[in-house]
Amino acid sequence: MNHFDIAGLHRRVLGAAALTAGVLLLTGCAGSGDSDDKGSTRQDVASLHSEAPDGNAADGNATAQATPSADDGRPQLRLDSSEEEKDRYWHLYAVCLKDHGHKMLTARGPDSIDQSDHSATAKAATKACANKLPLQPPELDEATNPHYDDDYRAYVKCLNRKGLKVTALPDNSGWTYDGNTTMSAARQSQVDRSCTLEAFRGTTR
Repeated sequence: MNHFDIAGLHRRVLGAAALTAGVLLLTGCAGSGDSDDKGSTRQDVASLHSEAPDGNAADGNATAQATPSADDGRPQLRLDSSEEEKDRYWHLYAVCLKDHGHKMLTARGPDSIDQSDHSATAKAATKACANKLPLQPPELDEATNPHYDDDYRAYVKCLNRKGLKVTALPDNSGWTYDGNTTMSAARQSQVDRSCTLEAFRGTTR
């Protein structure tokens, strides 16, 4: 998992909100969401798009190709996009930033972006690579999903039903653990993906 902070607070900023202004949480901290130990950039984005380590839905075999978006050619991810595909797009974005001079945290992995780099070069790199930044699934964006709050509540309820005891933040931007969890990182990833697919596909509405 890659979205925990020291206090155990899970900021699950969904959709484009997590990706605006090139502010990407791509720094290999331990946390909720994805767990593959590959050091990929995608895994540290603070968003609700975690999945089983093999990239398949925990409750199905659906995978999908990301398709070009009308938003400046950015790749559009889907809820059921595979883990490998997401990693590929985040890798391409990270390589672009690096090639344009953005500082990287190589000790954490070749695709780990240095968030503390606010130099003019970094800003220019972010602008130059904007069309490679993957768009998150529209279902995870409050601006494009009119049922977002209902879906998020269903998502948190699903997490708890499957043994990951959490409490949603008041604004539905994230959740916190209810005490210490004994669930493994790999299992949390599977539960998170399964509940994301179940809740945000509207099957519980």
